[in-house]
Amino acid sequence: MSHYILDKAYRITDEKGVGANLVVVHGEHAGECVSPGELNARAILGITVHAQLLQNQRVAVRKAGVARVIAGSPIALGAPVICAGPSGKVMDACDLMSHADHKTLECIGFAETAATADGDVIEVFISLHQRVI
Repeated sequence: MSHYILDKAYRITDEKGVGANLVVVHGEHAGECVSPGELNARAILGITVHAQLLQNQRVAVRKAGVARVIAGSPIALGAPVICAGPSGKVMDACDLMSHADHKTLECIGFAETAATADGDVIEVFISLHQRVI
């Protein structure tokens, strides 16, 4: 069950909008959000609470609390999670710790439930922070 402390509405500027339960990042201007452009994306706003498939319309973004989010791969219970790429799904941060290209992990929070496969919906305790490896 998702619990919220803070949801905020942002204008989604992606041409096709955004789906529910996905990570979004800051857009070009204040009050705007977009899908992440890369793995381990920076400038994370939070996780979408519902889908908004129309460009330039508002979408609710969970910024604090527990959110449902789509996993991009298996994730262990309690694992720190990061953005898995442009899809907006999340992945276990431990899977990226051995990559020399990523010295800083942009963590979204911690898995409250586990994922066994891509597409599983899990609950994440939102705790935005960086981990230096």
